[in-house]
Amino acid sequence: PFFARPDSLTLRARSFVRQGRWTDAVDLARSAMSLATESSPATSSAEDLKASAEIELAAALLGTRALLISGRDADAFQLAQQSLEVARISFTHGSSEDKRWQASVLSMSLAGLVQHASGELESASDSFESLGSLMDTPHTSLDYLVPEALKQFASFSSAQGKKQQTVDLGLRSIAAAERRLEEANNGLDLMLSPRAAEEIVADAKLLMGQTCMARSAWEDAEEQLDAAIEVIEGLGSKATLAMGLLPLAEVYARTSRVIVAEGLYREITKLLGLDPRAGKNGDAFVHSTVHSFVSWRYAQLLTVLPKRETEAAAWKKLSYASYEEAPLRRLTAPDVVFGSLDRLSGKGTSGDGVILDLMTRRCLPKFDR
Repeated sequence: PFFARPDSLTLRARSFVRQGRWTDAVDLARSAMSLATESSPATSSAEDLKASAEIELAAALLGTRALLISGRDADAFQLAQQSLEVARISFTHGSSEDKRWQASVLSMSLAGLVQHASGELESASDSFESLGSLMDTPHTSLDYLVPEALKQFASFSSAQGKKQQTVDLGLRSIAAAERRLEEANNGLDLMLSPRAAEEIVADAKLLMGQTCMARSAWEDAEEQLDAAIEVIEGLGSKATLAMGLLPLAEVYARTSRVIVAEGLYREITKLLGLDPRAGKNGDAFVHSTVHSFVSWRYAQLLTVLPKRETEAAAWKKLSYASYEEAPLRRLTAPDVVFGSLDRLSGKGTSGDGVILDLMTRRCLPKFDR
């Protein structure tokens, strides 16, 4: 059929995302979008038009995500805007009402995610407010079509300090993704692959753990994070495993298990290729904000340990180097966001805080302080 080639390109683009080949993934996604738009309502069947629209939107979603991971936020914004047009125009012919709703929700949540990641609070608020209207109570039976949108909405709710809404949306996203996994058709669902559904489950559970941490519920946080890590380990990705372990190391540090926490930080830095002594600034599998956050958290732990000042200073320097590549909310120093280096001593400041987001492999800013 006419859509075989763009279908194949989208699947290959997903493979490149797993390999951290962001530029290749974006190029293939854009090629798939371009080929999918060649379908004409006058000459194509309704089924072909439906497939074309889904391929076009799936490629846009995938390409935007790859751009966000690689730090190309301006390009991500443009592609997210294009996805809104895809949802508005390409699903006009051959698509059911549910599919049109799905396209609108996914594209709107993507626009909000890009704005959130870029620190554009007002724009992101508008997008997620519109998303909330689209996802009103009558549509809860269709949650399984949009688990990633529910997760992104939950993350933004967390960033705003709306704890109960975060939990509600997080639980809905887990249930939706798990149902999607049950109904997966040989991994050929272009709108959401089984692997992506598993990652959403892990991401939502990771968010739930971070929500518990925000209220110092350390035991609950550890339980949620352990559940997230169990799913993450099945994904076979060093980058996502490191991101899952990072908040757990913080829980250990905050509950007097400093030795265990340090061992975990060492493991995390190895997984991400971070080592100031060897001049290793981290691999390309995660956004630079994650490199900065990991380095800063390790420096905070070393600061409260005896005779570790030199190491702490080295990790602080490495954190600054990564942070300068993409300052969160355009704030000039990592301590404003991550907290002062003496934070664990009880004397320092906690900072504005961030949300670790697996789907974008980056730290998302908080706005509730």
